[in-house]
Amino acid sequence: MTIIPSSKKNIRQSDKDCNNCEEKDNATQRSINIERQKYCDELYTSAGEVSKAETNYSGQTTLYENKKCMFVWTEGNYRRLRNTEICIGTELVTSNDLIKESVGNYVKWGIELSTSLKNIFKYIKDVKTKVGDLRDAADKLKNCTDDICNCTQMTILTGEVSEKCADKKLPQDRPPECSDANDILKELLCMPGALKSDADSLFQSASDVIGIQVFSNLGTLEPLQKTLSDESKTFEKHILEIMKARETDMKKVQEELVKIVQETTKSASGLYSKRNDFEGLMCTTKFICCPACDCVVDDGNCIPRLDKCKQSICDICDEVKETFCDEENCIEAKAS
Repeated sequence: MTIIPSSKKNIRQSDKDCNNCEEKDNATQRSINIERQKYCDELYTSAGEVSKAETNYSGQTTLYENKKCMFVWTEGNYRRLRNTEICIGTELVTSNDLIKESVGNYVKWGIELSTSLKNIFKYIKDVKTKVGDLRDAADKLKNCTDDICNCTQMTILTGEVSEKCADKKLPQDRPPECSDANDILKELLCMPGALKSDADSLFQSASDVIGIQVFSNLGTLEPLQKTLSDESKTFEKHILEIMKARETDMKKVQEELVKIVQETTKSASGLYSKRNDFEGLMCTTKFICCPACDCVVDDGNCIPRLDKCKQSICDICDEVKETFCDEENCIEAKAS
């Protein structure tokens, strides 16, 4: 849409051309002067219209550049919002759905784990109670073994004579069933203590694990997940609203850009038209001011004077044919 501005020199020069020729003071010249003045006036008017068209085109071009920049900026802003919504917004929504599902599973597993831990704790507590009873039984058994009244029985069972039973003698014939009774008795006396210590460790560990599970409190993930989901939806909604607004702005700016392109094109076409009118008027004015009619032959009243002019016009016809037709058609036209 680039048009080279016309030079004001041509306009000023046309004024001089109207006054540089030597004029004769006769009726014909005066008639020519009247007609010439009409063309001169039209020429000045056309010059003003050309200047007006150039100014209009310059303004339309500037406005077009501004509208184009506005469209590019608006489109770029909309494109960034659209890409953000497609990438980050979609990723957030999808991630929230996955997180919600995972949190639901974690909470469910946490409840199941808590129930299992409580059941284990209950069973260990029962074991601890029973092991305590076994420990008490072992203590009672120990008291019985230390009772001097049971020296005979203990000597027979163990095959040993304790210090408290020094007056007792080791029996010669012990039942074969009592051959390993001493080892079994020792285990019955010491094993309940070890089992009691293990039961206490299990009880303490189960209690600590329950405390850890309660302290973890997976249920708190649900409100956190809900907060994250709500904030993500708010962000997504905000992006969509702005993107929709920018899309509307972009359509409006695009319509304005299309309109200004149309107006600029019309302005350029109008400027060309005005310049053509001006050039035509200027050439006509020059010819009227200083006519170069050398085709007129004045050799007397009995000799035709316009034959040469007719031939010049025919030459123009041939030039027009060659300009506006292809080679094949031109050959046919010349032949005809």
